[in-house]
Amino acid sequence: MIASERPRAIIAVDLDYFYAQCEEVRNPSIKSKPVVVCVYSGRTQESGAVSTCNYIARDLGVRSGMPIALAKRILRDNLTAVFLPMDMEYYQTVSERIMGLISSKGEKFEQASIDEAYLDVTTKQDANFRIAEEIGKAIKAEILSEEKMTCTVGVGQNKLMAKMAVDSKKPDGFTIILPGLERSFLNRLPVGKLFGIGPKTEEKLKAMGIVTARDLASADRETLSDHFGKKLGPTLRDIANGVDESPVVEKPIEQLSRIITLKSDANSFDFHDVLTPMSEYLSKKLFSSKMMCKTVGIILITSELKIKTRSKSFSPTTQSGDQILKVASELFYSFFEEQSKSPQGPISVRRVGIKVSDLVATSTSKKTETLEDYI
Repeated sequence: MIASERPRAIIAVDLDYFYAQCEEVRNPSIKSKPVVVCVYSGRTQESGAVSTCNYIARDLGVRSGMPIALAKRILRDNLTAVFLPMDMEYYQTVSERIMGLISSKGEKFEQASIDEAYLDVTTKQDANFRIAEEIGKAIKAEILSEEKMTCTVGVGQNKLMAKMAVDSKKPDGFTIILPGLERSFLNRLPVGKLFGIGPKTEEKLKAMGIVTARDLASADRETLSDHFGKKLGPTLRDIANGVDESPVVEKPIEQLSRIITLKSDANSFDFHDVLTPMSEYLSKKLFSSKMMCKTVGIILITSELKIKTRSKSFSPTTQSGDQILKVASELFYSFFEEQSKSPQGPISVRRVGIKVSDLVATSTSKKTETLEDYI
């Protein structure tokens, strides 16, 4: 098969019940209990809505968007149920680490949300998607090994089919839809199960006698255009046929980070040696991305998995590993100095990291240097 005829190979990764799973990793004792992560409004202890929950809570009837008071009524007889407030900083930090792992596996990477991403591995794959399968399974294994979290992976020849593959088997699933098998995979589905078709569109399609994906795939384009508009109508038919030409779009990098687990918990700045390789890694990533940073930050994850951060901005911008190391070391030193004077005493730190942010392209910087200046 010549290169121009080669089908695309797209991998979709969806982190299972992400916020709730993050909380289970932080506190393994709640893993066997219904876990509900909430957005509290602050007016009362029960005002607000459910953000997400684990599958134990879902099986008992709790759903995202449900009022917290209703979720508590549903689980009132379950004395082990755990209701927790959202900790977005913690979830963002976990997401950044995982997205960095995923992005390293393919040519093009697109983060769709805090817990979803697409990876284009077209140039690596063969006719039967064997290599794409290996990459997808490697991603699952590494996320489980590094972060103790499960994810669901789907592989298809476009983003739509990769997403449909993910949705077909959750949680902790893995599904491949080979080129040419899109229609056979989709035909059996009700139209409401197709990605991008919401309840209102489903209701309107059913009123037209279009109940299954098979019905929609063969529906008259002009009729669909009359009912849904010239843009949406044909798009709905394309969805039912598994057609999607949208590319995996790499979004501008906003920050880069590197986090490692210390060999033993630390309550003082006695881990200078681990900062050098992290600084060099970030310097190389900035160089390869043709970016410079204005801000260096540090990340500390305590033994209780609470996250502490500090940052410092400066001018001019830099790619220098030495400069990143210098600023990060100063921030770590200052942090532990503050902790030593705290009435509660120093905290115990399990993981540490460095983050570079406020990135600008090297072409907009006053001075463009070479990688040899930094490593």
